[in-house]
Amino acid sequence: MSRLLSYICGLLVAIIMLSSCSQGDRHVVILFTNDTHSQIEPLEANAKRNADMGGVERRKVLIDSLRSVYPHALLVDAGDVVQGTPYFNFYAGEVETMVMNELGYDVRTLGNHEFDNGGEALTAMLAAFDGVTVSTNYDYNNKALREEVVPSCILSAGDVKVGFVGLNVNPQGLLFPAHAKDVVYNNPIAAADSVALLLRNEGADIVVALSHLGYTADSEDNTDVIDSVLVQNTRYIDFVVGGHSHTTLQEAAYHTNLDGRSIAIGQTGKSGAYLGFADITIPADKRVAMSVEYRLMPVDARYDERIDANFSARLAPYKAKVDSAMSVVLGSADDTMYVARPASPLTNWACDAFVDIARQRSGKKIDFAVINTGGVRVDIMPGDVTRGSVWKAFPFTNYMSIVQLKGSDVKQLFEQIANNGGEGVSSEVRLAIQEGKVKQLTIGGKAVDDNSTYNIATLNFVAEGGDGMVAFNKALSRTDYPGFVYELFEGYITNMSQQGKTMRAINDNRITVENN
Repeated sequence: MSRLLSYICGLLVAIIMLSSCSQGDRHVVILFTNDTHSQIEPLEANAKRNADMGGVERRKVLIDSLRSVYPHALLVDAGDVVQGTPYFNFYAGEVETMVMNELGYDVRTLGNHEFDNGGEALTAMLAAFDGVTVSTNYDYNNKALREEVVPSCILSAGDVKVGFVGLNVNPQGLLFPAHAKDVVYNNPIAAADSVALLLRNEGADIVVALSHLGYTADSEDNTDVIDSVLVQNTRYIDFVVGGHSHTTLQEAAYHTNLDGRSIAIGQTGKSGAYLGFADITIPADKRVAMSVEYRLMPVDARYDERIDANFSARLAPYKAKVDSAMSVVLGSADDTMYVARPASPLTNWACDAFVDIARQRSGKKIDFAVINTGGVRVDIMPGDVTRGSVWKAFPFTNYMSIVQLKGSDVKQLFEQIANNGGEGVSSEVRLAIQEGKVKQLTIGGKAVDDNSTYNIATLNFVAEGGDGMVAFNKALSRTDYPGFVYELFEGYITNMSQQGKTMRAINDNRITVENN
């Protein structure tokens, strides 16, 4: 018996042993992913988290094997299928959509990054998707996009009818304003419960919420709905497949709904390192509660021997182009350039580089730089720095903006940064945060003068108030400079290398945090 078959059989035996099922009970198996973020290939062998895990070829082996045991299983996704690797930069969602079709996804909802290239590009992606796209709490101003999504659906899984709702995150601060105009956000609680009740009345045996709301809040004062709040304020949802917060729930999280039922929430983390598995039992006795056998199944090298050659052949032309372009060595790094809050070597380096680039481009004095930590996605490892490592670290199609703010608004900006727990700032800044508030702030060694003006280098996403930094909306002036950020840094690192310099940055306490 192969290792894979042994694994699947072991899983089946465990589920049978753990389940206390009566005759007439029905089952439905939900396989799920979230936040796969264009991770077509396995994660790198030296990755800090989930090294050498994931990869769509391995995922297909696992899904196909599970379907041989559970032929009526439904495969679903909770959003952010795209953005995060050069595959999206090169192919704008074409590869990810082909993969979803090949793997046989039945239904999906939308994450915020599905909107990164705008409504027209998203419409094209969804039109090419073979499954159903559900979006329950967004209204769409874009007619073409509106035609590609439905507020809910019911799918048959053997003798079980499964209703699906799709719950989408508040776009404020997450989508570019130009892209956010395509959608109108409605509170997901009311939308979810009312539509879930309709699905019940239309014959759904259970209702599954595909949620891109997040298991945890983005910030301490976040007032938006997260998955636990959703469950606690609804009646008709039976299982939640979560996304957005990149939370790896090895065990399902349970919260009590308005009727006192315990509802399971699942989430697989990010980048396709795990496949979610939920076997939901619908008891014949209506007095008995539904139950969920839940687990995350690692997508790892055990599946390499079973990879589908035809699927690999479809991926090969895309992979060859990406590999060729991304393998170019630009320079080198002395140490691990990791990304974290409140400050870290990679965000420090990026902001210091932004000050240099902005000075060169504008010829102006630049007082400091700010880059949102969420805009820097992965670490850069020591040794050769390739184009691919830079594009993965800075994958978004942001460009550089120089914004002029009054000193009083600079103070407001840093209050927002403190509330976020820190963001990337350049070496001119010294910020002390205490309990989410600014305790002390200097720019260039001096206190901020309310009546002075400051030139700030940042990303256009941040300049538009992204990640809650809405003080930028009070700009006295703003100048945008062409060229995607990953291209700016590519040129900057190349010039450094030609001068015999390496990437180097340390934690120099430019931001410190006190909790009491």
